[in-house]
Amino acid sequence: MEELRVLAPDFLQALSVPLLVCNEQGRIVFTNPAAENQLNAREGIMLAETLPKLAEAVGNFRRSAPPEPPVTITRGTGAPYLALLSSVRGGDGHKLTLCLLPPAPDSPGSDRRVVDFEALTLELHAIIDSSSDGLFVCDADANVIRVNPASERIHQRPASEMVGRNMRDLIAEGFIDRSAALEASLQKKCISQLQTLPKGGKLISVATPVFDQNGELIRVVVSERDITEIDRLQRELENQEAIKDQFRHQMLEMQQLELESRRIIARSPNMIKALRQATKVASADSSVLILGESGVGKGVIADMIHHNSRRADRPLIKINCGAIPESLIEAELFGYEKGAFTGASTGGKPGQFELANEGVLFLDEIAELPLSAQVKLLRFLEDGRITRLGGTEQRKVDVRVLAATHRDLEEMVERGTFRLDLYYRLNVIPIHVPAVRERRDCLVPLIRHYMDHFAKINNTQKRLTRAALDALAGYSYPGNVRELMNICERLVVMSETEVVDISDLPSQVVGRTRAGMPEDLDWPETISLQQALESVERTLLSRARERYRSQASIAEALGVNQSTIARKLKRYDLV
Repeated sequence: MEELRVLAPDFLQALSVPLLVCNEQGRIVFTNPAAENQLNAREGIMLAETLPKLAEAVGNFRRSAPPEPPVTITRGTGAPYLALLSSVRGGDGHKLTLCLLPPAPDSPGSDRRVVDFEALTLELHAIIDSSSDGLFVCDADANVIRVNPASERIHQRPASEMVGRNMRDLIAEGFIDRSAALEASLQKKCISQLQTLPKGGKLISVATPVFDQNGELIRVVVSERDITEIDRLQRELENQEAIKDQFRHQMLEMQQLELESRRIIARSPNMIKALRQATKVASADSSVLILGESGVGKGVIADMIHHNSRRADRPLIKINCGAIPESLIEAELFGYEKGAFTGASTGGKPGQFELANEGVLFLDEIAELPLSAQVKLLRFLEDGRITRLGGTEQRKVDVRVLAATHRDLEEMVERGTFRLDLYYRLNVIPIHVPAVRERRDCLVPLIRHYMDHFAKINNTQKRLTRAALDALAGYSYPGNVRELMNICERLVVMSETEVVDISDLPSQVVGRTRAGMPEDLDWPETISLQQALESVERTLLSRARERYRSQASIAEALGVNQSTIARKLKRYDLV
């Protein structure tokens, strides 16, 4: 170590604190007189031969794992020394370890600053160990220096398996899929990452670089949080809220178990009312008319009625009356005899009523049924008999009829496009299925359910940011549940990253959400709260009056009594 001697010979000879330098093999290559006299250290011998505890500390330091607290070195019965270690480069470029050994705090002549340093070190260790977030400390080359107990719990590995290892090696062996510390050491800036644990958990890691006074990177501190547990707690909270809603609306236990098994999500009072009606009417054989806009799930209500009825083990046949040509609808429903029309099967064919015998026939879009078929359907509802097209024989069949439409049948009756007597036969028990915009309490559970559903189908994982979830929950969904499902599937398939943000949403969702914000209400600044409430109430009643033909229908849609509707219509001169 001629470099050190030439650099400061007088200083090294006069230094009263022992100083020695070791090479990578642990051999002493330089000592000052204090080290020779006080510790019997000599150039050329192995450090482990004369100071084994110091040799162990040097070995840990070379693996970027400094002892904690600093190691105290003694030789025989002499005074203790505190080992302060640092790295230097020899003239040939090899890495050397410099060992400065001042008196330990309890020894005579020790400096008070050493005592303060040790107390500060212990305090910092206590702070790091008590953190509930996982903490990694790495050097400038992404070698792990320290791991706190929270990180040990998160990764389910002891610190001894991580300290001294480079992040590149830990990634290679599957410890984590990527390293924020490694990226921060390379880019020399704060890095945030979503990481995957080997057992499927999720971490959010934030790596912060630490620089010295000269602007050189010396450490990278990584804070990590296990968001798997956060997700679990959030879903558990949602489940608790669902249970509370079930008791609040006095849903029977068997009904609720059935709704959950059928994956029907009901949180809004109007949807719970529709499901309660469907469950109650299932035990009867009465005709049911299911009303609601396109895409609200009228077919799901029909499935539920069938599943809870005494006909559950018999067929449920669904017919979309608007999807069958008018010339074929009678033959499809009631069947036909041999030679009934050109192209008819030589042996005739049974219709859907015969195929649904002892079961349920669901006539979707009943408003599209032509008048000729309406007459035959009315006859069946009156006596339970059908006649095949081109035949004369009446056949007795046992079929329960469920019908659904999104159109206003009362208006069609007034225009003469739908038979009044058939309307009353079908409308024995009406069930109104609310639109999605009328089921605000159901929106967030619906969105989460379908995001998870399509993510599972596509073997991927997707998460919505709070901004994206709020935008989706604020959208009006003119296409109802069908549109909601399509949007969720599109987000799962088309989003580039695991986290779905507001920028990934369709333009109509973001646009309509913003357009419906309260800031856009064109009210004078001087308007009172009572005036604003009356304005909204009058507008709502006016729109409902245009959409529904009776006060009873308006009351059911708005969730109030008919007498309340009558009083308010008169008050606002809307009668």
